Amino acid sequence: MPNSDSINNALSYLEALRNANTTLSYKEICKFSDEQKSEYNTLLDNFIDLNGSSDVGNPSLNSDKGKSLERLATFLIEKSGGIFEVEANIKTTTNEIDQIIRVNQTGRILIGNNLLDKRLQRFVSECKNYKKAVDVTFVGKLCSLLITNGVKIGIMFSYYGISGHNWNYGSGLVRKFYLSKENEDDRSCIIDFNIEDFEKIRDGSNLLEFIESKILGLQFDTDYSRFL
Repeated sequence: MPNSDSINNALSYLEALRNANTTLSYKEICKFSDEQKSEYNTLLDNFIDLNGSSDVGNPSLNSDKGKSLERLATFLIEKSGGIFEVEANIKTTTNEIDQIIRVNQTGRILIGNNLLDKRLQRFVSECKNYKKAVDVTFVGKLCSLLITNGVKIGIMFSYYGISGHNWNYGSGLVRKFYLSKENEDDRSCIIDFNIEDFEKIRDGSNLLEFIESKILGLQFDTDYSRFL
């Protein structure tokens, strides 16, 4: 059963957002406290510093880079309104999933009042921190995870983003995968979230805004930034 604090928080959201537009709603839902901003900046700076370091004489660097991305992504998801719960490194019979994300009671109330995309009730994410863009193989793995687990949204967190542009390489597979279903409601969306997006969060954007804008970018086959 949800506790009273969770219900009160959700009702407070509803009261504050009932007459707000979507953009303002997302800003209100995902607003960081001063302490959260400071911690996010620390995690992001560490992520950037590690990716700028040489692995010569530092055999543990790749592991450190991977962990820094996982910590940053987990913090961003969990602190974006306190409406998501993250389960990490989940092993299935066929795969390992970096993160499974579910909404909590507050999130369910927001979905029930059409203030949050219902596809966010349960989704997955992968963290790939390599020296280059995420190639088509790992994008294909994420496609498989969405299909086998029956979820509609998967986020690929990385430093350099997904390989290719428009209809080439990993980016092309993202688009083809999205269009593989004729009905819009049946389509699955892979969200490319890279260092530029992490930096924009620092500058005041928010996770929910990015997810919505990148889905619109897939839907209309255009640059997602125009929807921000």
